[in-house]
Amino acid sequence: MSFTDAARELHVSQAAISRHVRSLEKDVGRSLFRRLHRAVELTAPGRQFAAELAAGFLRIHRAVEAVRGVTTRRLRLTVEPGFASRWLVPRLEGFSAAHPEIELEIETSDEIRMLGRDADIAIRYLSIGARRPRAKMRKLFSIDGIPVVAGVRPRPAEFREDAGVLGYRLLHDDDGRTWRSWFAAARLDGFERAKHLYFTDYSLALAAALRGQGVTLGATAFVELDLKNGRLMRIGRTSATFGEYVLLEAIDRATAPIRAAFVRWLVGEISRPAPTNASD
Repeated sequence: MSFTDAARELHVSQAAISRHVRSLEKDVGRSLFRRLHRAVELTAPGRQFAAELAAGFLRIHRAVEAVRGVTTRRLRLTVEPGFASRWLVPRLEGFSAAHPEIELEIETSDEIRMLGRDADIAIRYLSIGARRPRAKMRKLFSIDGIPVVAGVRPRPAEFREDAGVLGYRLLHDDDGRTWRSWFAAARLDGFERAKHLYFTDYSLALAAALRGQGVTLGATAFVELDLKNGRLMRIGRTSATFGEYVLLEAIDRATAPIRAAFVRWLVGEISRPAPTNASD
């Protein structure tokens, strides 16, 4: 986003960069940059153009490495934030130990990415009833939600019953639909009368619960260790399935071997207990 920095990196003058950009814009018939005071920014066509060119340059780079006999070693992952922080990152040390030759580039996002162009593998959460992706998809595991609060000793007797949640503020990471589904599964009234606190991220709702600010629906796959060590306690007996995590793959041949290695490792980790460093 700086013609001056681009010129410095390419060892040419800033005027040469500007001249080439103007020539390119004239050639394609579209403005690619907005000229601001001491700065530039891409227009919408410019962003699209840059993304497509980046994908093309990446293919050229990998083709050159292939003809040189160099095996691609970098794997680009785009991962849903909650999965990344609560499940994947605590286990990555094991992957690095097993595959020191593979470099991982991890982006956390809920947005859809173009596989092959922006990422080699995507891990996404699909709620029940959501439209299924067209890309090659593998189910990782279902997400079952259970009410959890900060651990206390001794365990209160009211924690044995689902109605125990009514003594706490409800912590949300959506518009309330998952808690409503849980109340329906538990055949429990009181959602409308409860106090509520809304977040846009699951990790924030869980962090608030750990700090005693209310009760949240903890995904069993993400709170396993917290329940074992007493940082969190479960309320009641009802759980509700809200969706599942899936893995999507690109079809690029250049990354096929390292994608396969990562998927084998990931599937193996699903059946194992959470490592002892899995919580903050």
